[in-house]
Amino acid sequence: MAKKSKPRIAAVIDIGSNDLRLLIAQENTVPEEKTAGYLENLSYPLGLGRDTFHTGKMNFDKADKACEVIKNFLHVIKGYGVREIKTIATTAVREAENMDYILDQIKIKTDLSVNVIDDMEEKNYIYKLLTFQIHESLTKAAMMVYIGTGNIGVSVMRDGHMPFTRNIKVGSLRMGELFDDLEGYTNDFYRLMEEYLASFTDVLTDEIPGGIQHFIASGREIELIAELAGVATDTPIFNIPREKLFSLYNDIKQKTAEQTAIDYGIDGERADVLLPAACIYQNLIAFTGAEYITAARILPSDAILFEMLYPKTFSALNKTYAKNTLLSARTLAKRYRVNERHCNQVYGFALTVFDKMKKLHGLGSRDKLLLQTAAILHDTGKYVNNREHYRHSFEIVKGSDIVGLNHSETVIVALICLFHSSLTPSAREPYYAGLDVGSRLRVSKLAAILRIADALDRSHKGKYSRISVKITDEALIVTVMTDTNTALEQWSFNDKGKFFEEVFGIKAKIRVKRP
Repeated sequence: MAKKSKPRIAAVIDIGSNDLRLLIAQENTVPEEKTAGYLENLSYPLGLGRDTFHTGKMNFDKADKACEVIKNFLHVIKGYGVREIKTIATTAVREAENMDYILDQIKIKTDLSVNVIDDMEEKNYIYKLLTFQIHESLTKAAMMVYIGTGNIGVSVMRDGHMPFTRNIKVGSLRMGELFDDLEGYTNDFYRLMEEYLASFTDVLTDEIPGGIQHFIASGREIELIAELAGVATDTPIFNIPREKLFSLYNDIKQKTAEQTAIDYGIDGERADVLLPAACIYQNLIAFTGAEYITAARILPSDAILFEMLYPKTFSALNKTYAKNTLLSARTLAKRYRVNERHCNQVYGFALTVFDKMKKLHGLGSRDKLLLQTAAILHDTGKYVNNREHYRHSFEIVKGSDIVGLNHSETVIVALICLFHSSLTPSAREPYYAGLDVGSRLRVSKLAAILRIADALDRSHKGKYSRISVKITDEALIVTVMTDTNTALEQWSFNDKGKFFEEVFGIKAKIRVKRP
């Protein structure tokens, strides 16, 4: 009889804006049950975000305290014999001007390397685990919201897909700190919050489609709101009736945080962020027809822990999520009125070349997704101006939220769009120069492929629907079958093929066959 393997066990240390959190969990012994069996869920309040949001820098005294707490966490981890440990940090560390110095101290004093995850990466982790855990029926027409301490993520689900996402730089702690000095000056303090928040969320009026029936939420304060609203939170997913949210908000909106803490028997740290969080939820649920909030206790650390325990399951989630990335890109392209037929042609040609060149370019599936996204979005800049449209494409893509891509990947896609035409990658372009060597190579390789793919449909007339690609030691040979004049495409291909040769060391040649 085969010996049963021990359940996988893992730990995550989360350096958050309000607290430090330790999660230790093991995989479920029932193979069909993909849930994290939590062994420890510890937190230590520290309020690192208050310094960052107030002064732009983290306080070194608090950083020292964080190191002490982390060392205690490591003792707990050692007691469980955990080998897989990840340490993450989010908004408070990410936005601190002295981040590098703080991370260096943590490394020296705890021997831990901290992975600072960006806004979009934070939301992506949440959304992936949320869509895995909630019932499929909820994803037919839903708004999915994650409220962090410094940022809000808003996404739309349609028929199980996510065509839209928006990251808003307002969060419960950030907003609370912003208005902290004004609280004692007016009895209508809450109105300032509502008006300030509306200045960020008004844009959603034109972007959120009608008919949204479900409101799915996650965030650090959602469980507290549920408890104070009299809702049981003893299940992973729980529902907060809309009227109970409004009732709670109406009760606390004219109270100071100190009064709220006394009336509800909660500590000051939680009371400080309760009103901003409730204000955000009541603002966003108004965009939907949802009768209740479907709430989940999921933070980025929970999703990362799930990924560590169930890597194959999470890998499958990533593949599914990649479809949302392309759908999101197409939604963005439609907004900027791109020539859909041309982009589809370029998309297909680029993939054909990429797949044929696997041994030559050395890139992976994630790079392929970035190429696909760039192929869809490379001409968005023409909405602004045809002249130097590639620069406008760069700015549009760089400033957009694309489902499934983190900030670094979005910049890479934007740079591929920038270099898809005539501009050659160089250190004169600040965003390109700021990349590491590996990322610069990715941009150049993918831009070189997109260039020749774009050249194949230079006239935007779809002169051929298929191409065949062959690679020899000296050249990449693209053969097209057409009875149409292709002089423009041949000229453009030969011109754009120069950069391809510079990057890959082989020529790019086009051959035309007549039927």
